Amino acid sequence: MQKHEENSYNPPVNGGLIKTSSEKKIDDNKYRRVAKFLLLIGIDEAAKIMAHLPQDQIERIIPEIASIRSVEKDEAEVILAEFKAIATKQREQGGVETARTILEKAYGKERADILLKKYVPEPETQPFEYLNNLESEKVWILLKDESIPVRSLVIAHLKPQLAADVINLMKGDEKTELIKRIAKMKAMDPDAVRRVDKAMNEKMKAIDTNRSESMDGRSALAEILKRMSSSAENEILASLELSDSDLTSDLRRRLFTTEDFVNADDRYIQEYLRKMEAGEIAVLIAGKDEKFREKIFSNISKIRGAEILEEEQLKQPVKKTDSKAVTDEFMNAMRTAWERGELIIAGRDDEYVL
Repeated sequence: MQKHEENSYNPPVNGGLIKTSSEKKIDDNKYRRVAKFLLLIGIDEAAKIMAHLPQDQIERIIPEIASIRSVEKDEAEVILAEFKAIATKQREQGGVETARTILEKAYGKERADILLKKYVPEPETQPFEYLNNLESEKVWILLKDESIPVRSLVIAHLKPQLAADVINLMKGDEKTELIKRIAKMKAMDPDAVRRVDKAMNEKMKAIDTNRSESMDGRSALAEILKRMSSSAENEILASLELSDSDLTSDLRRRLFTTEDFVNADDRYIQEYLRKMEAGEIAVLIAGKDEKFREKIFSNISKIRGAEILEEEQLKQPVKKTDSKAVTDEFMNAMRTAWERGELIIAGRDDEYVL
């Protein structure tokens, strides 16, 4: 074997380390090179590698190993560097699909599928997650030729801000129809979600879930609308009011949340709390999280705060129906004040500095 022939060796691209060839001379040259590599890395490591090679390749390597008497130092350095480059390339081009290609070449498609399912479980990724890294204009390019059902499915899975930006790129009638459809979503067939997800991914490249994709369409829609401009939000709600007043009322309620209340300016809240009885406030704060309670107590005097805490102790346990009634009345008042411009929310009313 001449050295210049070995140095012309090209790294294999299939079936692990060895590429089968119809030209026996080139094929034998490659098997001999693999044999030398196995001897250079030592018996223990060579045995580990051999255990993963198919039988026909092992049968070709064994005679080569048996015939090797020595490996020159310079040649050894070349071989080790060559296989290191192959290993580096495989790591850089790794992933499930690379593993699948190698396994299929070595064991066939059926066996490869079994091994992948056993040792490489599918990652738990959210449908359409890859779209969240795109700009809204690019997402709209992908969606504009799709039907309203497909658009609504995809947009409902996007991050709220991105979803809002994409909806803003749509026409008025399209917006209304899409929003109504998102609001009515509850659960999607996971197979249908996967099919649309795969098709959208392939479409994006071209220019696992076993559980039901449980969704609360109205909450998702409220989060989207909260991130739109006030004019766009009002336009959408006004349009919905004509065809579905119940949905519009529900959305208006969802659009002002306890988080919004916590982020609101204090002046209106202080004025409103002065009109409430201590007992009412005690029911209002019952069962609320620490941020909500802190917001209330930061807007009343320490003396009144102590009175309210005493009332809370006396009224415990508070009925859920009583808590809901007082909370709804309070939050509706806050929402109405916000809609009138009397209550300002940090992060939503950007025209004001709080």
